[in-house]
Amino acid sequence: MQAFDGIRVLDVTRVLAGPYASYQLGLLGADVIKIEPAGKGESTRWRSEGDAKLGDVGMSPSFLTQGANKRSLALNLDSKEGQEIFLKLASTADVIVENLRTGSMAQRNIGYEQVCKVKPDIIYCSMTGYGQNGPKARYPAYDSVIQAAAGFMSITGSPESGPLKSGPPVVDYAMGMSGAYAISAALFQRSRSGKGQHIDISMLDSCMALMSSILTTYVNTGNPPGLRGNEAPSRSPASTTFKTADGLLAIAINEQHQFMNLLKSIGLSSLLQDDRFKDAASRRNHTQILREAIQGALLKDSAQNWEPIINNAGVPAAKVLSIPEVMESEQVKAREFFGVFSQKDCGLDRDIRLPKAAFQFLTDGPQLHKSPPRIGEDTDALLDSLAYSADEIAAFKKSGVI
Repeated sequence: MQAFDGIRVLDVTRVLAGPYASYQLGLLGADVIKIEPAGKGESTRWRSEGDAKLGDVGMSPSFLTQGANKRSLALNLDSKEGQEIFLKLASTADVIVENLRTGSMAQRNIGYEQVCKVKPDIIYCSMTGYGQNGPKARYPAYDSVIQAAAGFMSITGSPESGPLKSGPPVVDYAMGMSGAYAISAALFQRSRSGKGQHIDISMLDSCMALMSSILTTYVNTGNPPGLRGNEAPSRSPASTTFKTADGLLAIAINEQHQFMNLLKSIGLSSLLQDDRFKDAASRRNHTQILREAIQGALLKDSAQNWEPIINNAGVPAAKVLSIPEVMESEQVKAREFFGVFSQKDCGLDRDIRLPKAAFQFLTDGPQLHKSPPRIGEDTDALLDSLAYSADEIAAFKKSGVI
């Protein structure tokens, strides 16, 4: 039995963060019902990413990434009939996850207060750019904009590059994980109190949470961090990326014994007798000299060869890999992070590989059991389960409600 077997989730989300939160619950057994706009479905389906053929059939990589283990209900939430259907379905649900702009659900008469009238113990999770309050509460947002608004970009990049956003949409996925965590906590709380909960999650808060130690440093010292490039927060001279004979090697050092072991492992033991490098403060005063020495040693061999030597000495180090190299990594393969749906299972012209959760259980952990759904493929079955007749369903289709 999985953790969320028997839990029903209504997923009124789009793009990445919201769908990722509900996907995490689905991986652990929740019955996730994705509510999509009637006719066109979620816009993310049609993105052209990497291979336009997937977008052309409504199965873009962005949609596929967090679309599995869900059923699809095509529903026009702007219509009175659609709102009535939603509330009827909500009365059978445990969780609602939505990421429309602040106040949009309430304007459609399906906000937290309206849902509570039909399901008092509902867990209602609202995921927005800036939260339910504050002067920017109604502002729209995407990952890159929030990276700017939260100061994330101001510490990413180098003086030469200027502020940069991160490569992956880290805010979206941090928010999705926070959402799944908050919903899990609220469900546990309900199991003890019998009471529901309205959860307010913002992209801004999620991004700031990723910078917690940096923000703590600033608010308590008044010293802004500035652009860091590949520098470690500790400003350790040996913590950065170095060139090798075949690419870059990232090294991270925070302890004295790690520094000593690094020098020993790369043939620079003689520097341990040099007072300029005797402790962290002394090393920071001679950063350039030390880095040139380390760089000179590392250029004598490849990153691939240096990585096990340095790690076996107790020092964290890794070759900077490309995405194709990561996917061929034996460590990644060992973790079985991806599940596979066959062409027959997913109805596409290829097998698809999809990421699972970032953790494993000894038993009954995260599982992929249903490929991402076509638009509205479960609409008729769900309405039938709500006791709508065949004639009513036909009428809904004719009027564009479903």
